[in-house]
Amino acid sequence: MALIKLNRINKGGEIIINSEHITYFEVEGRSTTIHLVGGLLFSVEESVATVAERIENQEITRIAEGIKRSGGNVKPG
Repeated sequence: MALIKLNRINKGGEIIINSEHITYFEVEGRSTTIHLVGGLLFSVEESVATVAERIENQEITRIAEGIKRSGGNVKPG
C-alpha cells in the first residue's frame, strides 16, 4: 500500500490517495482523472507517468526497508 500526495485541480490543494484504491486513470487534456473504488474520482495536475512513478518509488522504499529490517543487504539503486 502506497499513500501518494497529489495536487487537485478542481478545488485546489493536495490530496493523499491510497494506491490500492485506484481502479484506473483517465487522461483529459492537461489533467489526469483518477478513478477509485466506490465510484470516487479526482482530477489532478500530475500526469499518469508521474503518479505511477510515485507509487513505484513508495513500493521500492517499502520493500527495501523490509529487507533491511530483516537483516538482508540492499544494493543502492
